[in-house]
Amino acid sequence: MYPLTKLYARKLYRQKLIYIFFACFFTASFFYAFLISTPQMEEMLNINIGIVGRKNFPEFMMRFYAGTVGILFNVFLLTLFICEEDRNKMLYQPLLHGEKRSRMIRSKIHVAVSMSMIFVLLVALINYITAFMRWGYEIFEQAAFIRTIIKYLLSGIYMSVITLGIVTLCICTRSAWKTIFFVIIYLLADQFIYSSNLTLLQKIWAGYYLNLWTFAYEYQKIPFGGLLIGIAIMILYGIAFFQISLYRTQKINF
Repeated sequence: MYPLTKLYARKLYRQKLIYIFFACFFTASFFYAFLISTPQMEEMLNINIGIVGRKNFPEFMMRFYAGTVGILFNVFLLTLFICEEDRNKMLYQPLLHGEKRSRMIRSKIHVAVSMSMIFVLLVALINYITAFMRWGYEIFEQAAFIRTIIKYLLSGIYMSVITLGIVTLCICTRSAWKTIFFVIIYLLADQFIYSSNLTLLQKIWAGYYLNLWTFAYEYQKIPFGGLLIGIAIMILYGIAFFQISLYRTQKINF
């Protein structure tokens, strides 16, 4: 499976969209770090630079990626990676040297999930670079640094689960536009569930935990019990998406 995984990784990372995204994100982070610290903007935005800046800036900026931007970026990239190959009849057909469908889709899933985790870590790196350029070594204050890195890692786990869900949608719908449509519906439902009083639904909704950690516990330590429950729920979703992807791949009949 390793040669296939390596082949698909090379193909994915040749997408120019990846590098355009990171160039834009670095530029946005860079200018925002300097913009919010000006007295005029601090007064205009009604913010406290002591809270959203300095050591808290990398965590503050995480909300822009993990909440919606990262998911939308992933869905556009993955629909190119999955649905386009399906349209060209290249996704499910065995290779000439006898590779099976399941091995091919497993390799694609490995690449997609790895991509999600790497992207989140790169976003964290970008935010720390821009924060360091503005506030120096203060951003590495031990407690804040450890807390923020943990939250980025949790965001990476969540984005990996969402990636598995997007791959599953691509395989089930076999349509880029349908996949994008369902992901947008998910984002709307995610915000509704987080802000609602539907306690039972919140407890089994994977996105609720990331919103909770990102917003309710922003600049705070996440309770250990809630951390374990959230990770367990996400892992269950990930396993379900993975198995559905493999099952649907085997059932496709040209």
